[in-house]
Formats: sequence, structure tokens, C-alpha cells
Amino acid sequence: MKIGILAHDFLNWSGGVDFLWLVTDSLLACPRAETAEFHLIVPDSGPRLAWQRARKSIGSTLQASLSLKKRPIVSGLGSDELCSAFLEFGDRISIHHADIGRGPIERATERLGLTALLPVSYPLGHDFPGPWLAYAYDFQHKYFPENFTSQSRRSRDKHFADLLTQARAVVVNSRATANDIRQYVPQAIARVFTLPFAPAPRRNWLEDDPEILSRYEVAQPYFIISNQFWAHKNHATAFEAFRLLATNNGSLSLVCTGLTNGPTDPMYFPGLLRFLKETGLERRVQILGLIPKRDQIELMKHACAVVQPTLFEGGPGGGAVYDAVSLGVPAIVSDIPVNRELPDASGITFFPSCDAAALAERMKVHVTAPGKKIPPEELMSAGQRYRVASGEVLWNAIDFLL
Repeated sequence: MKIGILAHDFLNWSGGVDFLWLVTDSLLACPRAETAEFHLIVPDSGPRLAWQRARKSIGSTLQASLSLKKRPIVSGLGSDELCSAFLEFGDRISIHHADIGRGPIERATERLGLTALLPVSYPLGHDFPGPWLAYAYDFQHKYFPENFTSQSRRSRDKHFADLLTQARAVVVNSRATANDIRQYVPQAIARVFTLPFAPAPRRNWLEDDPEILSRYEVAQPYFIISNQFWAHKNHATAFEAFRLLATNNGSLSLVCTGLTNGPTDPMYFPGLLRFLKETGLERRVQILGLIPKRDQIELMKHACAVVQPTLFEGGPGGGAVYDAVSLGVPAIVSDIPVNRELPDASGITFFPSCDAAALAERMKVHVTAPGKKIPPEELMSAGQRYRVASGEVLWNAIDFLL
């Protein structure tokens, strides 16, 4: 059996790279993997991609020249980071480079003789020459339409309708997303496979590298938020909670990682900065932007807790809580329905979303009573169990397609 891991549409956001790793690691964790080949297909070469990049470059240059204000540059991720991460799998996976679009994917599938292709985030059609397992991320546009233009909402509706009526099977990250498919795409024919919460650390994450804290001038004690600065991530509630807590904790700080230029509301991030300045917290809230994954992990390991104030996620807790649980770091999480799918664990506590006072009280507990450090081997063992459970769902989906 030959399994293709399709990286198309997952390169330009850190959560996408993490999701591809989770899928691959989960498949490899199961005994079935011993008799299978794995091939990563990376969309980073070819004329179609070159044309797309040139067109985007021209558009960005024109937009900047017409704008009276200098726009921030969106620093996306690239194939180098993905390929570097997947080298950790060694000879268990082969890496191939392809162009964007269905044609190159079809040719790669036939050339490699792939038995199945996954995760596929856009429709490949009923006539694609081989089984493919779709991936539906989330229906945020139905819950927060104000975060999207009318055109992008229509585009997302069409995207999910096409994907879920062309694919025979689809994986999702939560029961909430599975329910949304039934509600918002009643015509869907794809059988839904829901992945379980499956956090697992990479071995090198558990090796301490204190130089990273020095490099970013981060000193304990501190809390950390690892979210992009998008409106639905709800940094405002966390900042107000920190203000309430910081008054009586002069040495405490808050560290934030993630892209600072949200795609919808250009005033959201400047508004947060204005709040920090007005409250005198601008030196105590350290906004680091998008940093290398390994650096983010090291900062998370030494935090009092991860704060996750989000108002919407496609999977329980979002990527930050996946990482926190894998590392044994406490997490304080908003009690939105999808987050309530998180498993019972001593390291997870909930607070009413948008209630800054309640969040401050939960944070205070982690300042006065730091969490117990879990031995690395125990974390690795728990992660392996999680990944096997996730892998079994993926292999069941593959069997369904075959």
C-alpha cells in the first residue's frame, strides 16, 4: 500500500504544517504502517506556481503603491520548513516536489502508484484516478460572518458543498465540525470521520534549551498565548485579565506568539497595542510575532500556563492546547462548545469566554501553585497512545475508500 500525504493548501499557515505532521505521525504510529510506503507531495515547483507567485507579487506591489498607508508584510511559511520537519521521519517517508493544481497531483498519484491520497482540502472531482480522503477545516464563516467578506462567505459555502459532494469520505478535527457539516451541507455524501484529540510531543521538544528564553529576553514567571492575532482569537479578554492580575504581581509578564496582521480587521491589532499603552502594560506584554516552532515550544514549556481565550476553533483548544497537553503544560481554555470536547485532564481548566475576571482568577491559581513537571518518558508514552487512536481513525477512513 502506498499512501500520499498531500501538502497542497497546508504550507502557508503554521497550523497546517502541524496538522500534516499529526496526520503522518498518527498513520505511522499504527502497525499497519509497517507494510506501507508514505510519500509527501509538496507544491513548491512548476510553471503554475511560478505564475501564481508572480501575479500575487504584482498585485501586492500595485496595492502598496495605491495605499496611503504602509501595509504590513504577511510572512507566510514555505516548503523548506515543512520538508525540514518531515526529515525527522527519516526513511519512513519520501518527499516529492510538484506544481499546484489538479493536473500535477493527478500525475504524481499515477507516477507513484498511490493507493490513497490525503488530506485533500479542495475538491478533486468524481473522476480523479484514485481514492482521496478530504479534509474539512471549519465553518467559522457561519458563526462569525463579520470576519469575512460576502464574497469569501459565498466562496467558502461553494468550497464545502463541492468538497463534500465529490469526496466519498472526509476527516474533521471535532464533533462540532461534524455537526456543522450535517447542518450547513445537508446534501453532503461524504462519510465523516472525526479525529480524536491526539497531542504528542516530538522527542527534541523535551530537551531543554534555556538559551531560547535569553534570546527573546523572556523571564519567568509568565503566561503565554500562541495564537495568530485574529479577532476571533480574543486577545482582548486575555489582555484585560492580565491587567487585573498584573496589579498585584509586579514580576509577572505575558508572552504572545503568532502573526500580528489579521486578515479581516486592520484595526484589531493596533487597538490591542493602544490598550497596552493606555494601561501601562506595553513592556510587560511581549509580542514576539511568528517565531520558529521549536522556539515557541521552549517558551511554552517554561510558562505558568498557556492561555487560550479563543471564541472559535475547528478542533478542541486549537493548536496551542494540543502542544500544551503534549508537553504537560497547564492550559486555561475558553469554555466554547468545541473546547468542551477536550478530554478530562488535570492540566486543563475552563473559564467563561469573554469573562476577563474569571480568567484572571484561573491565572492567579497557576501563579501561586505551579503545575507539576511530568517526566519526558511519560509524556512520550501518552502521546503515542493518542496518536495510535488518531491513526486508527485514519486507517479506517482509508479502508472505507478502498
